[in-house]
Amino acid sequence: MTLLLMVPSPSSKTALFDIDKTSVLEVRYPDEEQLNAAGKLIIPGLIDTHVHLAQAMLRGCADDMELLQWLCERVWVLQGNYSAEDGYASARLCIAEMLKSGTTTFLESMLAHRYGFDGIAQAVQESGIRACLAGIVMDIGTYATQENSMHPGMIESRETSLLGVLDMHRRWQGAANDRIHVWFGPRTPGV
Repeated sequence: MTLLLMVPSPSSKTALFDIDKTSVLEVRYPDEEQLNAAGKLIIPGLIDTHVHLAQAMLRGCADDMELLQWLCERVWVLQGNYSAEDGYASARLCIAEMLKSGTTTFLESMLAHRYGFDGIAQAVQESGIRACLAGIVMDIGTYATQENSMHPGMIESRETSLLGVLDMHRRWQGAANDRIHVWFGPRTPGV
C-alpha cells in the first residue's frame, strides 16, 4: 500500500489523501510528482504548543540563572528593548528552526505589542507554517509574585494590549490561506 498526499491548491483549504497500491495511484494521478521515500521515516507534522518567538535570539543568555532571575534580569530587559524589526528577525529564526525539525504548527502564547505583530504574522505567511498567535493581554506589570516586576518595556496598558489584539484579529485572523489564527494571550497574573 502507498499513501499519496497532494498539497492543496491556493484556492483549496484541504488536502486530498488517497491510499491504494502504487500501480493504481500512478494511473489515478498520472501528473502528480513522486518522491522516493525508501529508507526514510514519514511522520505527521509536529505541533509545538509553547513557543516564545522573541526568545529565539536570546538563547544562551544567562542559562545559569533560575527562572525568575533569568526573566527579570535578562530576558525581559532584552525583550523590553526589542523593535518590530527584532521581533520579525527572531520570529524568522524560530520558525526556520521549527520547520527544520518537522514542526508545522505552533502556538505563540504571549506576543507583546512591541514585537511588531504585523511582521511576525508576515514571517508566518512567508514560511508556510501554521500558527496561533496570541497577543498578550495584561493590566498589571508583575509576574508570579508582586516582587517580580517586569521591565518597563514589557508592560502594556489594558487598552493597548486588548485593543491591539482585537485589531490584529481583524487584520490577520484567517490570513495566509487560514494558516494564521489570532488569540488572546492572558499574562500570568501576579499573586
